[in-house]
Amino acid sequence: RLVSRNEVKADGMIHLKNNMNKKDLIYFAVGILTAAVFLAVDLITKQIIINKMLYNSEIVVIKNFFSITHIRNTGAAWGMFSSKTDILSIVTIVCAILILYAIYAATVNKPVLFCFSAILGGACGNLIERMRLGYVTDFLAFNIFGYNFPNFNFADMCITVGCIILAIYIIFFHKKDIPLFRDGTVLHRIFKE
Repeated sequence: RLVSRNEVKADGMIHLKNNMNKKDLIYFAVGILTAAVFLAVDLITKQIIINKMLYNSEIVVIKNFFSITHIRNTGAAWGMFSSKTDILSIVTIVCAILILYAIYAATVNKPVLFCFSAILGGACGNLIERMRLGYVTDFLAFNIFGYNFPNFNFADMCITVGCIILAIYIIFFHKKDIPLFRDGTVLHRIFKE
């Protein structure tokens, strides 16, 4: 039974409205499983690089454009905050918790749910490796018009692509009659049309 907002029950506690139905619960589970798939792909690809390539080695895939290299990144994107593993781990844990809540709140909107799942999977992939090894394995290296783009990994792609698709969806494709987040959640109140 759903409890109406601010209803006081026999236990004396105030219970806020819980509007998560069976369909929402299934979508939440799908969101978590999707994040787990992204996480698994990330960890597997990193482990393959660690097992099969020497550190600092390179396999040229497309000359002057794309290589697979084995490097260790102790920082964040572009090596920022290098050797600040503890701070990066704490920030990532806080962000992962917030993203988990966003997945919980986004069960009414499948594109938003998918984007947050990708972001969560990528964040957890880098977090696990950073906490386990003290660094993140990056292995995708692109040279774009003479610019050596900083190396990255599958987790970085999940985070970046998830954020880009989320922004494009909200700006160009979101219909006002479809909420971004489920009614009764903090995010619904913040982003209410």
